[in-house]
Amino acid sequence: MVTLDQARALDALARHGTFAKAAAALQRQHTAVLHALRTLEAQTGVTVLDRTGYRTRITAAGELVLAQCRRMLEAERDLGSLCEELRSGWEPRLGVVFDGVVPAEGLLRVVGELARERAPTRLTVTAEFLGGVEEAFTRVDADLMISVLPPQHLALRARPMTPFRALLVAHRAHPLGGRAAATDDDLRAEVLLVVRGSDPRLQLSTAALDVPTVVSLNDFHAKKMAILDGLGFGWMPEHLVAKELRRGTLARVRWKGGSSHTYYPHVYARGARPAGRAARRVIEALTA
Repeated sequence: MVTLDQARALDALARHGTFAKAAAALQRQHTAVLHALRTLEAQTGVTVLDRTGYRTRITAAGELVLAQCRRMLEAERDLGSLCEELRSGWEPRLGVVFDGVVPAEGLLRVVGELARERAPTRLTVTAEFLGGVEEAFTRVDADLMISVLPPQHLALRARPMTPFRALLVAHRAHPLGGRAAATDDDLRAEVLLVVRGSDPRLQLSTAALDVPTVVSLNDFHAKKMAILDGLGFGWMPEHLVAKELRRGTLARVRWKGGSSHTYYPHVYARGARPAGRAARRVIEALTA
């Protein structure tokens, strides 16, 4: 087994050319460097040094050993840097699960900032939707959860984020898009589009209607495309359809039961895990 002391001695000799200069660079005695290299050869059974000439040289086999020694020394430096970073408060990893209904700009911005700053924390971000967020948070053992639904099974610390609205919308050419005041029967006659993970805890006004035809889609992008294609109507986060509403491509469904709903998202953190620097940056960016 090659030791770090032996690796340093061989590296110093290769860099400085003589035992005396190598010893000076390492701030060691000349005899200590000689001893380290003799024991290196004895332990490995490899002739690392050619002592036959006027000046000791590294053999071809020794060059291969030297390359591996330098990898050892580089790993030691990397480990030292990592430990220093961890002592400064950076966590080794941070897992974030966020609800795709929540505006993602703030989260993506802080993730980009951490990447550009080369923060040592390994950051993993996973998107889920509505009722599926807590299940994914538990499954991947994440550290932070961004959700519009409160946790059902976990005791977590919560910080509120900025509320936002969802609107009941349809294509302007859809039967519901052109009505001044849609009735319950008008809504029941059409296709209601939802996203997987929809949950009664959302308390959407359409939940009590019992619409006969419901289509569940994978995400809000697919749902938006289906609404734009005129397939049906549904709730959409206002920030995802603001442009289409301004242009008149989409229209709000005017229904007496209510065509607007406010979401109150929160950032949830595990109480048993102290927040490191990366977690605090994410939480502060989302709750400022």
